[in-house]
Amino acid sequence: MTAKQWFSWHSLSGVWFGLLLFVICWTGAFATISYELDWLFDDTVRAAESSPQVSLASAYEKVQETYPDARIGIAFAGPQAHFAHDFVVRLPDNPWQHIYVDPYTGNIQGKTSFLNIQRFFRDFHMHFFGVFDSIVSYYLVLLFAIPLCVSTISALYLYRGWWKKLFTLKLSGDTRAKVASSHKLAGVWSLWLAVVIAITSMWYLFEFVRMDLADGKTAFTDVGDFAVNPLPELQPQDKPQLSVVALAAKVREARPDLEIRAIRYSGGYFYVEGQSSDVLVRDRANKVYVDPYTGEVVYSQTASSQGIYWRLSDTADPLHFGNFAGIWVKILWCIFGVALSFLVLSGTYMYVKRQLKLRRKEDLRGVKASLVFSLSLLVCIAYYAYHTLMNYGVAGQFPVLPTGSALFLSIWTLVTCFIIVVWGGALLNLCREATLINLRFG
Repeated sequence: MTAKQWFSWHSLSGVWFGLLLFVICWTGAFATISYELDWLFDDTVRAAESSPQVSLASAYEKVQETYPDARIGIAFAGPQAHFAHDFVVRLPDNPWQHIYVDPYTGNIQGKTSFLNIQRFFRDFHMHFFGVFDSIVSYYLVLLFAIPLCVSTISALYLYRGWWKKLFTLKLSGDTRAKVASSHKLAGVWSLWLAVVIAITSMWYLFEFVRMDLADGKTAFTDVGDFAVNPLPELQPQDKPQLSVVALAAKVREARPDLEIRAIRYSGGYFYVEGQSSDVLVRDRANKVYVDPYTGEVVYSQTASSQGIYWRLSDTADPLHFGNFAGIWVKILWCIFGVALSFLVLSGTYMYVKRQLKLRRKEDLRGVKASLVFSLSLLVCIAYYAYHTLMNYGVAGQFPVLPTGSALFLSIWTLVTCFIIVVWGGALLNLCREATLINLRFG
């Protein structure tokens, strides 16, 4: 293809899908640091480092003892040393909620709604709060991997020798020239992340298509037919189970290399997942299933024992969210994720300004149609978001969040709406201006 054709694909991939692509990039940027935002705004998530540390298994038994009627869905060790252990728990006549345990004292620090900052951005970024109550919500997000990939590939072609432009910023000229220079500068700096996000997003799309249209497999090993290596469900027995601490000790005997990051019961088994020596994998790449009655390790999986496909599958999440080397990498992902969001908005603005200059009224019809469609879909998303968030509350009431978390999410939502309104208004104003010019000059 010619450079002009590459440029057209680069421009139109952003113009046709610009607003929703912005929302996905914008929510994804904050999703990368959502755990840290919860830590910042909710004091029950925090833990003051000291010694000795209370194991996740011991904390599990503490929650069991304190809330004997509770159903513990899963227990997570804090992602960093200054985070509390996180238990997802359901009490009688209550929705799911978080219970936090200090990993150094073993004291229960408090309960919070299942809705937190992390859950808000996860639901928004992953499937638009389940809009339309079906698998369609996931594909609505996943299909945007295609225009993102087109935009990234065309950018790589158009900006060959991009490293020479890393420090080039021209603020002279009209508004379009300034926006264009800023767009190029942000683009060359965030190109690496665009490549990472485009590749991992296409991988997610491929995985969903494979699961829905081909084999229906969602894991290499699990209890159920949806796994490549299915384990039989363990039936209840007429004898007491070993304690969680004792079962965790059995896991450590079998896998001394494993840092336990999560504990739950699955299909009758005591289930553990965590990190070992393999790099760039999510926790469930390493998993152990234990018979809770005998302490026998029924199955032990390492990241490398799954084969190359499932190893790659477990690598996508750490790369997509920058969750593999601590807070500074996450902040890096967030900053350049915001830059990608800016690229979407600035690119569409420049396209409209260019068509206005060339008096191509017909080329702006797609902009208006895309904007109307995107805004209509965002209204639907807002409707489903409201009902999704209400379901996290007690008896149909809106869930109670810590003051700091509620304030942050409120400000973030207002800022996001402000950006959308200002940007959308600017585009519609340019389209109206183009119409007037065409009427004036025929």
